[in-house]
Amino acid sequence: MKKFSLFLVAVLFFCFGIVTPGCSKNASGDAPEVTAGTWINTDSFKLSDHKDKIVIVEFWATWCPPCRTSIPHLKTLYNEYKDKGVVLVSLSQEPADTINEFNKKAGMNWIIGAESSAGSAYGVTGIPAAFIVVDGKIVWNGHPMAGLDAKVKELVEARGGSAAAPTATKEPVAEPKSAVEPAAAAEPVTSAEPTPAAEPAKEEAIIPAGDPDATVDAPVAPEATSAPVKEETENEEQTSQETTVDDATTEDTAPQSDPTAVKEESEKSLGE
Repeated sequence: MKKFSLFLVAVLFFCFGIVTPGCSKNASGDAPEVTAGTWINTDSFKLSDHKDKIVIVEFWATWCPPCRTSIPHLKTLYNEYKDKGVVLVSLSQEPADTINEFNKKAGMNWIIGAESSAGSAYGVTGIPAAFIVVDGKIVWNGHPMAGLDAKVKELVEARGGSAAAPTATKEPVAEPKSAVEPAAAAEPVTSAEPTPAAEPAKEEAIIPAGDPDATVDAPVAPEATSAPVKEETENEEQTSQETTVDDATTEDTAPQSDPTAVKEESEKSLGE
């Protein structure tokens, strides 16, 4: 009966992975780099690339009942803190095909390492086993369902709600303000001289017609047509010719005086 009890404890320890603090050799100190033959849900992974994150490294197996029980709990934890810089990595010694077949129902949406032997570097003696790594250092280790949530929450809140390490910001140094020179007294505003009233516009004198000093615009002569002028000129020339002809006719038709009578008239005048 005693032997059966010891055998049963050994089986439980092996199958259920009873993990208590101190069962891992590297419970603190530097975190060894993790390795895997095949990575699932990522192309590759290195702790050295995530020093500014809170990394949870979990060792598990598909055949381990406590590991299966921890999966829904880890899923809830991961979904809560994945946007706050928390990274979850589950490592198993099993081949990738076995894990992928199991994961069709398990729905593990975080990084999984298959064919991994990193457990020996962490001193793992039972599974499931979890470690929290920050900046390359192991800050916590234990069972995934025994204090992991509280430690993750503590670390996240210590960083102001984000798992990424806060960046130190330099407060701007205010430059010393130079003494403000007193403003010069404003010169008294002199009253503006009243603007003289504008003189009324002088009406232009109306110049009576006929005033020699008045400037009279020359009337615009109507455009003369060449035809009437020529006709008028021809009429004037015709009238002049007619007058000349009439004068000549008059002279030609004037009665000629009798020479004898003229002589007698002259003598008579001399006698008198």
